[in-house]
Amino acid sequence: MVNIGIIGCGGMGGHHARMISKMEGATLVGVADEIEDKASGLEEELQTKAYTDFHDLLPHVDGVMICTPPFARTDIVVDCAKAGKHIFAEKPICLDMASADKMVDAADRAGVIMMMGYVLRFTHPFQVMYETYASGVLGRLVNCWTRRYMPYDTSSRWYGDQSKSGGVTLDFASHDIDWVRWVGGDVQQVYGRVDRVRPGIQADEHVHALFSFDEGVGAIDDSWAPGLSDSSIGIVGSEGSIIVERDGTIRQKLGDGEETVITPEPGETIQEHFVARVRDGKSPKVTGHDARAVLAIVLAIQESSQTGKAVEMRKSQS
Repeated sequence: MVNIGIIGCGGMGGHHARMISKMEGATLVGVADEIEDKASGLEEELQTKAYTDFHDLLPHVDGVMICTPPFARTDIVVDCAKAGKHIFAEKPICLDMASADKMVDAADRAGVIMMMGYVLRFTHPFQVMYETYASGVLGRLVNCWTRRYMPYDTSSRWYGDQSKSGGVTLDFASHDIDWVRWVGGDVQQVYGRVDRVRPGIQADEHVHALFSFDEGVGAIDDSWAPGLSDSSIGIVGSEGSIIVERDGTIRQKLGDGEETVITPEPGETIQEHFVARVRDGKSPKVTGHDARAVLAIVLAIQESSQTGKAVEMRKSQS
C-alpha cells in the first residue's frame, strides 16, 4: 500500500485527495493546510487526518501531492525532498528559474521522484494524439498546435495578479506549451505576444506563440479574455494528420487512405500514475525538469512580447 498525503487543501488539493481516497493500492493518510478549516473540512469528508503544519504529515507518507500556489511552493518541495518523500507538484513549477532550479536540484540530490501536474499528458484527446504521432504513422512533424479560449474573470483572485500567477501564459497556457513540447521535443526558438485585453486587469490574459523544433513547428493560442469559448488541437505530419473537432471527435487521415474517427479507451489517471511511480521508482511521464523547461519557454514568450524579437531557447532547457 502506498501512503499519500496532500499539502494544500484548495480546489486541486481537494480533487486529488478525493481521487486518492477512492484508489486501490493507495491510502490517503492525511491532508495539510495552514488554514485549519480547509484541512479539517477534507478530514471530515474523507475520514483522514488533518494537519496545519505539513512537516507533521511527512513521517506518515511515501509521497506527497503539493497543491499550493506557485508563489508558495518552493520551500515545501525542498523540505519534502530532504525528507526523502516522492513529490507530485501542481503546475506551474514556480515563477522564476532560480526557484525551479532549487526544487529540481533538491529532488535530484535526494533521489526522489518529482512529478508535475501537466494533466494534458493523461487527458483525451491530447494523449491519443501524442501516441498516434509517436507511433510514427504520421511521419515527420510538420506542425502541431492548440487553441483554447476559456473566458475567465481573474480580477478577484490571485490568478489576476501577474506577480503571483505569471498570467495566462504560465498558469493556463503552460499546459499547452508542455503538450506541444511533448510532441515536438525541445524548442529551438520562440516568438510570442501577450496582451491584457480588459481595462484594469493586472495579469496577462491572452497569449499567442510560435515555436520551432529540430523538426517542424508548433503554436499555442490561449485566452482568458472575454468572448467566445473555442478550442482547436491538431498535428500535421508528412504522412497524415490528426485533428480534434470542437465536440471532441478525433479525426485522422493517413496518406491516401480514408478518414477515420478514433475512439479513445479509458487510460491511467494522473493520480494513478503518481502512485505507480512511487511504488516502482521509475521516472514519471512529466518531471520537474520538464516543468522547468516549460517555465523557460514561458519567460521567453514574455521576453519576445516585450522586445518584438524571437528568443533562442536551446541553452535554457538544459
